[in-house]
Parts: sequence; structure tokens; C-alpha cells
Amino acid sequence: MTSGVQSLNSQVQHVRTLENRLPDIPGLAGAIAGFGGGAAMIVVAAMLSMATGQDMWREPREIAAPFLGGVINGSAAVLLGTVLHFLMAGLIGAGYGILSRRILRLPSDFGVPVLMGMIYGLMVWAIAYFFVVPALNPALLDTYAPSFVIQHLVYGMVTGLIHARLRPAPYIQSAPERGWGAMLDQA
Repeated sequence: MTSGVQSLNSQVQHVRTLENRLPDIPGLAGAIAGFGGGAAMIVVAAMLSMATGQDMWREPREIAAPFLGGVINGSAAVLLGTVLHFLMAGLIGAGYGILSRRILRLPSDFGVPVLMGMIYGLMVWAIAYFFVVPALNPALLDTYAPSFVIQHLVYGMVTGLIHARLRPAPYIQSAPERGWGAMLDQA
């Protein structure tokens, strides 16, 4: 029995030492995870575009179009769209990190990062699809809906998984570190 507890304690200690790899800057791990999620999202976007018979660079060009006066041809549009995509992915990832760890204090065990990432990806999709895209480029609404949902689900899941690796928060923690559970215990 004692060896099992020691083994569990060594595993928890190992996980907690991983937490200290990055400085404790709010949103930093989320931003890094968001870049990873953004990379996965752009790969899926290119694959979906090619599967539907469209140009693999369609999404970056369409992202850049409102900033280039509707011009979506050329490598400048692809470069600008890709840079804007990764900037937004990092910013939205920082929001994920702050929400999941600092506000909700969710653990990184038992599939929570994947589920939270999917929910977060769907929330980002809804905001983008119903508010941002109509304001910036309404023409995207007709061609973007199905692939846009898939891309955001992939973004959320990958962001959640990378964030869980960068900022592990095991379920087995002392009461003050658990967040919501500790508040419920005290109520």
C-alpha cells in the first residue's frame, strides 16, 4: 500500500515540476497552444479545400481579403492571411488558457482538455461565424460553414491537448488547488 502511495506521489510531483517550464504569465501557455492549434487548423483547412476542389491557399487569401481591399491573389495575400491567422490563433489560445486554468481551474486529466477544447472551438466558431465573418467578409458565409466548424473543432482539441501538456493540472491535488471543487467542499 505504501509503495502505491509513493508511486502516486512521485507521479504527481513529476507532473507539477512540468508546470514550471514556462514563466507564470497569464495566457502564455494558451498562446503557445493556440499556435499549435492554429497550425493544425490551417492544415485541415487546406485539406478540406483541396477535397472540395478548391485552392489549398483559399483560407489565408480570404482572411487577408478585407485588409487588401478585396484582392485575394498573390503570395502577399497568402502571407498576410497566414500571419493574421496565427496571431488570432495565439490570442484565442491565450483566452483558452486563462479560461480553463485561471477561471474554471479545470484538470488536465480524463479527457477534459479535449472536451473543453471542443466546446471552446465551437464557441469561437459561433462568434466568428455569426459576428466576425458577416462584418468582415459576408461572402464567406456560403462556402465556409461546414469546413469552418470542422476547423474550429480541430483547433480547440489540439489547443486543449497542447495546453494540458504545457500546463498540467492533475485531478489529484490538495483542496485549495482544485478551484471549484474546493469551493463546493467549503459550501
